[in-house]
Amino acid sequence: MRLSDGQLRAWDRDGFVVIERLIDDAALAELREAYDAILSRRVAAAGDRMLGGITRQVMMACTAHPAFHRNEALEEAAEIAEQLLGEAPIRTFDMLIDKPPGHPFATPWHQDMSYAGFPFAPEGARIPLETLQFWVALDDVDAANGCMHFLPGQHKAPLLAHRVASGDPNDDARLLELVDAERQLDLSRAVAAPLRAGGATLHSYGTPHYTPPNRTADRARRAFIFNLAPLGMLERTAEQLGDKLPPAALVAMRQLATSFRRRES
Repeated sequence: MRLSDGQLRAWDRDGFVVIERLIDDAALAELREAYDAILSRRVAAAGDRMLGGITRQVMMACTAHPAFHRNEALEEAAEIAEQLLGEAPIRTFDMLIDKPPGHPFATPWHQDMSYAGFPFAPEGARIPLETLQFWVALDDVDAANGCMHFLPGQHKAPLLAHRVASGDPNDDARLLELVDAERQLDLSRAVAAPLRAGGATLHSYGTPHYTPPNRTADRARRAFIFNLAPLGMLERTAEQLGDKLPPAALVAMRQLATSFRRRES
Protein backbone atom coordinates (compact mmCIF):
# COMPACT_ATOMS: atom_id res chain seq x y z
CA MET A 1 0.00 0.00 0.00
CA ARG A 2 1.19 3.51 -0.81
CA LEU A 3 -0.10 6.94 0.15
CA SER A 4 -1.73 9.07 -2.54
CA ASP A 5 -0.33 12.45 -3.53
CA GLY A 6 -3.05 14.10 -1.46
CA GLN A 7 -2.16 12.00 1.59
CA LEU A 8 1.52 12.84 1.16
CA ARG A 9 0.69 16.54 1.16
CA ALA A 10 -1.49 16.09 4.25
CA TRP A 11 1.31 14.19 5.99
CA ASP A 12 3.80 16.98 5.39
CA ARG A 13 1.33 19.71 6.34
CA ASP A 14 -0.53 18.12 9.26
CA GLY A 15 1.72 15.40 10.68
CA PHE A 16 -0.96 12.71 10.44
CA VAL A 17 -2.90 10.73 7.85
CA VAL A 18 -6.11 8.69 8.07
CA ILE A 19 -5.98 5.35 6.22
CA GLU A 20 -9.52 4.13 5.75
CA ARG A 21 -8.57 0.48 5.26
CA LEU A 22 -5.15 -0.95 6.11
CA ILE A 23 -6.00 -4.64 6.55
CA ASP A 24 -8.61 -7.04 5.21
CA ASP A 25 -11.25 -8.95 7.17
CA ALA A 26 -9.12 -12.09 7.55
CA ALA A 27 -6.18 -10.17 9.01
CA LEU A 28 -8.54 -8.24 11.26
CA ALA A 29 -10.05 -11.46 12.61
CA GLU A 30 -6.59 -12.91 13.30
CA LEU A 31 -5.49 -9.83 15.24
CA ARG A 32 -8.73 -9.67 17.21
CA GLU A 33 -8.36 -13.32 18.23
CA ALA A 34 -4.77 -12.78 19.35
CA TYR A 35 -5.66 -9.54 21.15
CA ASP A 36 -8.47 -11.21 23.10
CA ALA A 37 -6.23 -14.16 24.00
CA ILE A 38 -3.71 -11.78 25.57
CA LEU A 39 -6.26 -9.52 27.28
CA SER A 40 -8.06 -12.52 28.78
CA ARG A 41 -4.65 -13.82 29.93
CA ARG A 42 -5.12 -17.11 28.09
CA VAL A 43 -1.79 -16.12 26.56
CA ALA A 44 0.74 -14.65 28.98
CA ALA A 45 2.41 -11.36 28.05
CA ALA A 46 5.41 -10.03 29.96
CA GLY A 47 4.52 -6.46 28.99
CA ASP A 48 0.97 -6.58 30.42
CA ARG A 49 0.57 -3.55 32.71
CA MET A 50 -1.53 -0.49 33.53
CA LEU A 51 -0.49 2.71 31.76
CA GLY A 52 -0.39 5.41 34.40
CA GLY A 53 -2.18 2.99 36.70
CA ILE A 54 -5.45 3.54 34.82
CA THR A 55 -5.49 1.98 31.31
CA ARG A 56 -4.62 -1.58 30.29
CA GLN A 57 -1.54 -1.67 28.06
CA VAL A 58 0.48 -4.60 26.69
CA MET A 59 3.98 -3.65 25.61
CA MET A 60 5.76 -5.55 22.83
CA ALA A 61 2.84 -7.85 22.11
CA CYS A 62 5.00 -9.27 19.31
CA THR A 63 6.86 -11.29 21.96
CA ALA A 64 3.65 -12.78 23.36
CA HIS A 65 1.76 -13.93 20.26
CA PRO A 66 2.96 -14.73 16.74
CA ALA A 67 0.04 -12.82 15.20
CA PHE A 68 1.63 -9.59 16.41
CA HIS A 69 5.13 -10.63 15.37
CA ARG A 70 4.34 -10.47 11.67
CA ASN A 71 1.00 -9.60 10.11
CA GLU A 72 -0.68 -7.77 7.25
CA ALA A 73 -0.82 -4.50 9.21
CA LEU A 74 2.95 -4.44 9.61
CA GLU A 75 3.53 -5.41 5.99
CA GLU A 76 1.22 -2.74 4.58
CA ALA A 77 2.49 -0.11 6.99
CA ALA A 78 6.10 -0.93 6.12
CA GLU A 79 5.44 -0.16 2.47
CA ILE A 80 4.02 3.22 3.46
CA ALA A 81 6.96 3.84 5.80
CA GLU A 82 9.45 3.06 3.05
CA GLN A 83 7.64 5.54 0.81
CA LEU A 84 8.03 8.24 3.48
CA LEU A 85 11.48 7.36 4.78
CA GLY A 86 13.22 6.35 1.57
CA GLU A 87 14.43 3.07 3.08
CA ALA A 88 12.99 -0.16 4.42
CA PRO A 89 11.95 0.30 8.07
CA ILE A 90 12.25 -1.83 11.17
CA ARG A 91 9.76 -2.11 14.01
CA THR A 92 11.03 -0.28 17.08
CA PHE A 93 7.99 -0.69 19.31
CA ASP A 94 4.49 -2.16 19.53
CA MET A 95 1.70 -2.26 22.05
CA LEU A 96 -1.96 -2.95 22.66
CA ILE A 97 -4.15 -0.42 24.47
CA ASP A 98 -7.58 -1.44 25.66
CA LYS A 99 -10.52 0.81 26.50
CA PRO A 100 -13.48 -1.48 27.19
CA PRO A 101 -17.07 -0.18 27.37
CA GLY A 102 -17.40 2.35 30.15
CA HIS A 103 -13.65 2.94 30.52
CA PRO A 104 -13.66 6.34 32.27
CA PHE A 105 -10.17 7.62 31.46
CA ALA A 106 -8.87 9.69 28.57
CA THR A 107 -5.36 9.42 27.21
CA PRO A 108 -4.45 13.09 27.59
CA TRP A 109 -2.98 15.37 24.94
CA HIS A 110 0.70 14.56 24.47
CA GLN A 111 3.49 14.14 21.93
CA ASP A 112 5.17 10.73 21.69
CA MET A 113 8.62 12.34 21.80
CA SER A 114 7.92 13.28 25.44
CA TYR A 115 8.48 9.63 26.41
CA ALA A 116 12.09 9.74 25.15
CA GLY A 117 13.36 10.90 28.57
CA PHE A 118 12.69 10.34 32.28
CA PRO A 119 10.37 11.41 33.62
CA PHE A 120 9.85 13.23 30.30
CA ALA A 121 11.96 14.72 27.52
CA PRO A 122 12.84 18.41 27.99
CA GLU A 123 10.78 21.20 26.53
CA GLY A 124 12.30 22.53 23.32
CA ALA A 125 13.93 19.27 22.29
CA ARG A 126 14.25 18.69 18.56
CA ILE A 127 11.71 16.11 17.36
CA PRO A 128 12.98 13.55 14.84
CA LEU A 129 10.57 13.06 11.95
CA GLU A 130 11.80 9.55 11.13
CA THR A 131 9.66 7.69 13.69
CA LEU A 132 6.19 6.80 12.41
CA GLN A 133 3.38 5.50 14.60
CA PHE A 134 0.50 3.45 13.16
CA TRP A 135 -2.68 3.12 15.25
CA VAL A 136 -4.77 0.22 13.91
CA ALA A 137 -8.43 0.06 14.92
CA LEU A 138 -9.62 -3.46 15.72
CA ASP A 139 -13.13 -2.11 16.36
CA ASP A 140 -15.16 0.66 14.76
CA VAL A 141 -14.08 3.82 16.61
CA ASP A 142 -15.44 7.33 16.94
CA ALA A 143 -15.45 10.06 19.58
CA ALA A 144 -17.91 8.11 21.72
CA ASN A 145 -15.67 5.09 22.30
CA GLY A 146 -12.24 6.69 22.05
CA CYS A 147 -10.95 7.40 18.54
CA MET A 148 -7.74 9.32 17.93
CA HIS A 149 -7.77 13.13 17.86
CA PHE A 150 -4.92 15.17 16.38
CA LEU A 151 -3.73 18.77 16.39
CA PRO A 152 -2.46 19.41 12.85
CA GLY A 153 0.66 21.36 11.90
CA GLN A 154 2.59 21.15 15.20
CA HIS A 155 4.84 18.18 14.40
CA LYS A 156 7.87 20.09 13.05
CA ALA A 157 8.14 22.50 15.99
CA PRO A 158 10.27 21.80 19.10
CA LEU A 159 8.79 19.64 21.84
CA LEU A 160 6.22 21.27 24.10
CA ALA A 161 6.42 21.06 27.90
CA HIS A 162 5.04 17.85 29.42
CA ARG A 163 4.44 16.49 32.91
CA VAL A 164 3.47 13.20 34.53
CA ALA A 165 -0.31 12.84 34.47
CA SER A 166 -0.45 9.66 36.58
CA GLY A 167 1.76 6.82 37.71
CA ASP A 168 5.26 6.71 39.19
CA PRO A 169 7.46 9.32 37.46
CA ASN A 170 10.38 6.88 37.49
CA ASP A 171 8.37 3.99 36.04
CA ASP A 172 8.33 3.24 32.32
CA ALA A 173 4.52 2.89 32.62
CA ARG A 174 4.04 6.52 33.63
CA LEU A 175 1.38 8.46 31.70
CA LEU A 176 2.46 11.84 30.32
CA GLU A 177 0.48 14.89 29.25
CA LEU A 178 1.04 18.40 28.01
CA VAL A 179 1.41 20.80 30.94
CA ASP A 180 -1.57 22.90 29.83
CA ALA A 181 -2.97 21.70 26.52
CA GLU A 182 -5.60 24.42 26.31
CA ARG A 183 -2.92 27.08 26.61
CA GLN A 184 -0.24 25.35 24.55
CA LEU A 185 -2.51 24.37 21.66
CA ASP A 186 -5.50 25.81 19.83
CA LEU A 187 -7.79 22.88 20.58
CA SER A 188 -10.54 24.37 18.43
CA ARG A 189 -8.42 23.07 15.50
CA ALA A 190 -8.34 19.49 16.82
CA VAL A 191 -9.40 16.84 14.30
CA ALA A 192 -11.17 13.62 15.31
CA ALA A 193 -10.25 10.52 13.28
CA PRO A 194 -13.12 8.00 13.36
CA LEU A 195 -12.35 4.68 11.69
CA ARG A 196 -14.01 1.45 10.68
CA ALA A 197 -12.34 -1.66 12.05
CA GLY A 198 -9.29 -2.43 9.92
CA GLY A 199 -8.53 1.24 9.30
CA ALA A 200 -5.59 3.08 10.78
CA THR A 201 -4.07 6.43 11.51
CA LEU A 202 -0.44 7.36 10.99
CA HIS A 203 1.19 10.17 12.93
CA SER A 204 4.57 11.73 13.52
CA TYR A 205 6.63 11.61 16.73
CA GLY A 206 5.75 15.25 17.39
CA THR A 207 2.05 15.32 16.46
CA PRO A 208 -0.07 16.17 19.54
CA HIS A 209 -2.83 13.59 20.00
CA TYR A 210 -5.48 12.48 22.45
CA THR A 211 -8.10 9.77 22.88
CA PRO A 212 -11.24 10.27 25.02
CA PRO A 213 -12.76 7.78 27.45
CA ASN A 214 -14.97 5.01 26.11
CA ARG A 215 -18.33 6.46 27.04
CA THR A 216 -20.34 3.66 25.43
CA ALA A 217 -22.05 0.83 27.29
CA ASP A 218 -21.46 -1.93 24.75
CA ARG A 219 -18.69 -1.01 22.29
CA ALA A 220 -15.13 -2.22 22.72
CA ARG A 221 -12.14 -0.11 21.70
CA ARG A 222 -9.22 -2.40 20.91
CA ALA A 223 -6.14 -0.81 19.33
CA PHE A 224 -2.92 -2.33 17.94
CA ILE A 225 -0.17 0.29 17.81
CA PHE A 226 3.38 0.12 16.45
CA ASN A 227 6.29 2.33 15.46
CA LEU A 228 8.39 1.96 12.34
CA ALA A 229 11.67 3.79 11.79
CA PRO A 230 15.03 3.50 10.02
CA LEU A 231 17.62 1.27 11.69
CA GLY A 232 19.73 4.34 12.51
CA MET A 233 16.90 5.73 14.63
CA LEU A 234 17.03 2.64 16.84
CA GLU A 235 20.76 3.05 17.34
CA ARG A 236 20.37 6.71 18.32
CA THR A 237 17.67 5.76 20.84
CA ALA A 238 19.89 3.03 22.29
CA GLU A 239 22.70 5.55 22.66
CA GLN A 240 20.41 7.99 24.49
CA LEU A 241 19.21 5.28 26.89
CA GLY A 242 22.58 3.59 27.29
CA ASP A 243 23.22 4.91 30.81
CA LYS A 244 19.69 4.13 31.99
CA LEU A 245 19.33 0.49 30.87
CA PRO A 246 21.47 -2.58 31.57
CA PRO A 247 23.44 -3.94 28.60
CA ALA A 248 21.18 -7.02 28.37
CA ALA A 249 18.13 -4.78 27.98
CA LEU A 250 19.78 -2.88 25.13
CA VAL A 251 20.63 -6.15 23.36
CA ALA A 252 17.04 -7.36 23.78
CA MET A 253 15.69 -4.05 22.48
CA ARG A 254 17.80 -4.34 19.32
CA GLN A 255 16.81 -7.96 18.78
CA LEU A 256 13.09 -7.27 19.19
CA ALA A 257 13.19 -4.18 17.02
CA THR A 258 15.00 -5.81 14.13
CA SER A 259 12.88 -8.97 14.27
CA PHE A 260 10.54 -7.32 11.77
CA ARG A 261 11.85 -5.96 8.52
CA ARG A 262 9.81 -5.40 5.43
CA ARG A 263 9.93 -8.45 3.16
CA GLU A 264 11.70 -7.87 -0.13
CA SER A 265 9.30 -7.89 -3.06
